[in-house]
Amino acid sequence: MKKTIFILIVSLITSVNSALAGNIGVLDVDKIIQESLAVNDIQKKVDSKKSNYESEINKKQTSLEAEQKKLEDKKITLSKEAFDKEVKAFESKVEDLKTFVDRKQNSLKKASIDAMGKVNDKVKSIVAEIAKEKNLDIIVPSSQTLYFKDELDITAEVLASLNKKITKVEVKFE
Repeated sequence: MKKTIFILIVSLITSVNSALAGNIGVLDVDKIIQESLAVNDIQKKVDSKKSNYESEINKKQTSLEAEQKKLEDKKITLSKEAFDKEVKAFESKVEDLKTFVDRKQNSLKKASIDAMGKVNDKVKSIVAEIAKEKNLDIIVPSSQTLYFKDELDITAEVLASLNKKITKVEVKFE
């Protein structure tokens, strides 16, 4: 009888400790971002588009600089009204370029955020699968922990699964 009570008490204490401790996994989000094939694919596409935009912007800017020099030369020969009219037209072109640059920057940001959202959704589903397989109650980012045992780290599994399931992501630019 004493043995049965002792076993019951030990079982109760163990189950309470297990319930308090929970099953925890740790994920290095930065490593996932750095080493994911899908994230690298997104970054290459965004960088390529950014380079194209910069080239286009530089051409327009060079054209405006040349136009500005011509405008400065015309200041002497044109009447004040005619010169003011050309200055307004030039300023309008400068504003158009600023608007163009803003639109392109916003396009890059939105496309990147949307594409990264797809990767994030996939990571969440992979983490949920692994948590279910390993009976984990919570997954915490490694950046939010001071210490953890290596066996709690699920980063390698998540990264391997992510790289197997998704290597390329469509990036839609406006």
